[in-house]
Amino acid sequence: MPFSSLSNQLWDFDSHGLADLDKASLMNRVDTKFVVPTEDLPEMLRRLQDQFSILEINGKRCFHYHSIYYDTPDYLFYSMHHNRRLNRYKVRVRHYVDSGTSYLEVKFKNNKGRTEKNRAKLKTDDLVRMQDHESFLQKHGVPHISSLVPALENQYYRIALASEERAERLTIDLNLTNLPLPAWREPQQQTSFAVLELKQARIDRTSPFFAVAKDLRWRPSGFSKYCMGLALAGCVESVKYNRFKPIIHRLKRTCSVNTHVPSTPLENVSC
Repeated sequence: MPFSSLSNQLWDFDSHGLADLDKASLMNRVDTKFVVPTEDLPEMLRRLQDQFSILEINGKRCFHYHSIYYDTPDYLFYSMHHNRRLNRYKVRVRHYVDSGTSYLEVKFKNNKGRTEKNRAKLKTDDLVRMQDHESFLQKHGVPHISSLVPALENQYYRIALASEERAERLTIDLNLTNLPLPAWREPQQQTSFAVLELKQARIDRTSPFFAVAKDLRWRPSGFSKYCMGLALAGCVESVKYNRFKPIIHRLKRTCSVNTHVPSTPLENVSC
């Protein structure tokens, strides 16, 4: 799918800024995820353009994200997710490339299935030692802080839609590229599907997005960019990934998954 065509379609939406969201900010929420072929996106955007507005910052409507995920050397956080443990954590440093800002972020999924995100602004986008942020991590209950090391680097482009009226957001992540850390373990691995995430205060299937998803025959699919990034790149042989095999097989059938990409995998995105 030509990204220039998709980029043009983004300008059909009304826009909002970060300060315009109140009910739709949703730092505590329920997430419903979908993994879909990128060629389905133009139809989805066409049908939702009167139902959502789009985030615009400094004349941009598609944003470059770069993240580094942290885990223990034996992949405790990965294993907790794989084994369907609730009350689990993800720890990452996210760099918002377009604005030049970086945050240390903790995502906690509780035993009610709700996701809570907390973050602290960083002064640098260099590699971060978790031990230097022990008080923040302790405050939010993160275990094994002294053992956390970089485990996966990824980058992608995000389109962010929102409905303040319905208190929901829809993020669309494109050109997800994974680089396991340490970097020598595997080549970069890039995917050509899109990861969609509907964020709501509580699941409400009257959302116009669910109607579009039904018509396009999309089904919700659990997809952690951290866990699936490790599994797709094949760098966690020492831990289980059986739970993720059905998703991997489906992606290989329905979407192109390229495991050998150039050193600048995002250069063809023009949004």
